[in-house]
Amino acid sequence: MDLRDLECFVTVADEGSISRAAARLHMTQPPLTVRLKALERELEVALLVRHGRGVNLTAAGRLLAERTRKILTELRTTADLVRAVGLGTRGRLTVAVGRTVSPRLLPHLTRAVALGQDIDLTLTDTSDTDVIERVHHRDAHAGLLHLPPGRSPYRNLEVAVVTREPLVVVLPPDHPAGSEDRVDLATIDDDHVTLGRAVSEGLTTHAEQAWTTAGTRSTARHEANSIPHALALVEAGIGVTLLPADHAVCDPLAVRPLKQHTTVVETAVCWRSDEDSPVLRRFLRAALATPEPDVLSPEHARQPTEQARFAGAQRPRSR
Repeated sequence: MDLRDLECFVTVADEGSISRAAARLHMTQPPLTVRLKALERELEVALLVRHGRGVNLTAAGRLLAERTRKILTELRTTADLVRAVGLGTRGRLTVAVGRTVSPRLLPHLTRAVALGQDIDLTLTDTSDTDVIERVHHRDAHAGLLHLPPGRSPYRNLEVAVVTREPLVVVLPPDHPAGSEDRVDLATIDDDHVTLGRAVSEGLTTHAEQAWTTAGTRSTARHEANSIPHALALVEAGIGVTLLPADHAVCDPLAVRPLKQHTTVVETAVCWRSDEDSPVLRRFLRAALATPEPDVLSPEHARQPTEQARFAGAQRPRSR
């Protein structure tokens, strides 16, 4: 049976008149009559009883009208669902988030994807290494993590910078250097609190390089498995720590910029190039719509062909 024939038949059943149905369908009466007769011939039963005031349905016609209404409703629902999935306004998104990624970043990204949409969103807090593994093995559609300086461990995943932050030093409230506008790390004799590489290879490497470049005499005697734990140790007076600036709202601790030039800490999003989720594309558009240019160092640069392939989501400017 032709779907258009069924739509015409249901309209006639609803209107109780071929002429009124034809007007509602924006067609003339003769072709509508042809469609109705063709449907009756195909089914080999009478569907309508014609009379002076219009038409009545036969028993077979009533059954066909009832079943057809259900079919058309299901088709419309299916079309709406398919359209929503294709536009990325319905579906699911799983994002693996490195434990040192700033919580301030997440509301912007998740609001842009899920607010007012039928999206099932899952955020998984984990280590940087596990972020890569989850995305690589399709346990997550995308990942957020801190990039280590100078190299990429990302197993051919697509990578783009979301934000950049300078390192700052976090000191106990009564630390002498807390009175300085900028702190020279070379003058810090305190032990420093580090984050283990199992937590964040990227951020830990940045901090280690900063201490080494400064030639500081302090030692990394204390290791924390999260930023809140590191801050707790600093507040206890056990040592000082280096963190990205976006984490440094930690009253009553003293937070100061550095005199030394240090490599900025880059937060990046990573994803599989063959992941075709429309919800992911919406997430990536939000992730890359940042004031910071999407530029990584040359060894991470995305090739022009890869840029073109991703144009449907956002025109990335680097990898």
